[in-house]
Amino acid sequence: IMNNVKVPVENLMGKEGRGFMQIMYNFNHERWLIAQNLIGQGRAALADTFMWARQRKIFGKSLIDQPVIRYKLASSAATLESLQTFLEAVTYDMCKTKGGAVGERLAGPIAMLKYQTTRASWKIADDCVQILGGRGITRTGMGAKVEGFKNYVKYAAIYGGSEEILADLSVRQAMRAFPPEAKL
Repeated sequence: IMNNVKVPVENLMGKEGRGFMQIMYNFNHERWLIAQNLIGQGRAALADTFMWARQRKIFGKSLIDQPVIRYKLASSAATLESLQTFLEAVTYDMCKTKGGAVGERLAGPIAMLKYQTTRASWKIADDCVQILGGRGITRTGMGAKVEGFKNYVKYAAIYGGSEEILADLSVRQAMRAFPPEAKL
């Protein structure tokens, strides 16, 4: 689409031929922010799902009285807590590591954070929708946060690099730091 485009020297940002590197500097922050957004939206969706499960009556009991519902809620809550811990560890490293988020060492962990957050959020969104039933796929009313989270998860899996690309990046970054002579 943009082959052989001429940019006047006065409009050049950075050094000629280094445009991709400038974009790359943004990726780590973008991926970190996507993970933050997903975790926050996941917490809101789970809170609404929990309230719905307590409120909804089925066969004379609250939905939350069903063991399978409590299992889905517990699994989602535990997953969100582990994602939050991963996010906080990466955030600490971004603040304390030389070079911060754009330092060489953090590309892999940030890629893995975003990969894990999008994969786990898909399961959380699915469980929330299953518990809310039809309300979980409506844009308004009680299911709005769950429906919004469910839709955003798929977009987030693509933004900032697809899951497959980020999984590969995180392993390649780890291999660079791994001693080549290490053996079992």
